[in-house]
Amino acid sequence: EAACHDVVSRSRRHVSSAKIDAVVISEMIVDGIEMMVGVINDDVFGPTVLLGMGGIYAEVLDDKSYRVAPFDADTAVDMIAELRGAALLAGKRGKPPSDVVALAAALSAVSRLAWELREQLVELDINPLFVRPKGMGVVAADALAVMAE
Repeated sequence: EAACHDVVSRSRRHVSSAKIDAVVISEMIVDGIEMMVGVINDDVFGPTVLLGMGGIYAEVLDDKSYRVAPFDADTAVDMIAELRGAALLAGKRGKPPSDVVALAAALSAVSRLAWELREQLVELDINPLFVRPKGMGVVAADALAVMAE
């Protein structure tokens, strides 16, 4: 609350006429591996889920895995293992292992959502999805859903 008040006060000092209707507060994640999860509703296969390295790696590496929805956590684990970047999730150079169980659960949940919304969901893009250290889960930092009109 104090930090929020401080930010609003400083903003008003710099631009006294600023109208501030709301403040968004969110946790800052600094300890995760960036992944991307996507869904495309393919004309032939139906809802198809993509997993790949996220953030800057999405632009630099061509490291992706796909499955037709819906699928379970075991299938999600297979998707994760197919990525060359999966080694990063195991923990390297002093970094702790990542919460692969939570990533698999999230992938499976996205696949079920894609299947349940197959008539409305055109595409979904979650990038980055931070995979935090083991036991700390995953956090979606940005997402975009495109729904049918």
